[in-house]
Amino acid sequence: MLMFLRSLYDEKLLQYNFGVMKWTWDEDAVNSKIVTENVASVLVNKMNRLQEETQRMLMVASCLGATFRLSAVVEVMTKISQAEMRDSMRASMRSVSGTASSTRSSSVSLLSSDLSNACTDQDGSDSSYASSIEEFEEEGLCEVDNEECRFVHDQIQSAAIELISPERRDSFRGRIGSILLQTLPPEELEASLFEVVGLLNCAASNATDEKRDELARMNLKAGVKASENAAFDTAK
Repeated sequence: MLMFLRSLYDEKLLQYNFGVMKWTWDEDAVNSKIVTENVASVLVNKMNRLQEETQRMLMVASCLGATFRLSAVVEVMTKISQAEMRDSMRASMRSVSGTASSTRSSSVSLLSSDLSNACTDQDGSDSSYASSIEEFEEEGLCEVDNEECRFVHDQIQSAAIELISPERRDSFRGRIGSILLQTLPPEELEASLFEVVGLLNCAASNATDEKRDELARMNLKAGVKASENAAFDTAK
């Protein structure tokens, strides 16, 4: 409901009239919108109006799960070129994303020090990703707690996945899995084993024989870990 009301406000169908000191709305337009739009389409339309960088970060985050680490998103973003990101974006989104950032206010409040550290480039300079992460929160898409982030609702994650071209979705997920496999420290890779293996499996059909052998070993390791976890839960 909150998302729907915000979309009405964004489209100027719901406005606060300071002359009469109350909210006013176009009843016919609102009723028409209720009939013709579901929650998913409202969210997709909302994402159309985000900064292009924010859309790209949502594409990556949606592949990492309902909860994700900001550092993992930033790490992937630094390893994938803008051209590759645009090629993986749904065509209808590419046509509007270039103008989305111009409608956003240039004033962005300061991030907390922990969040700023999570979005700092390797050379120590401020990252351009900070304003996109702030936009996550401002638009009510994600809740950010220092390094941890989660989608407010599973339909938001589903809408973010829709930003990715259906034809490129599996390869995009596989690319993210490969980056995490190469860059995550051993202890973080172990903690994220199921997620990384799941991403790599998406692109298994296009993998080389060597990569398939490696992926088979990782699937075996994930299976053993799942069995151990199940046995531990049963024993408790």
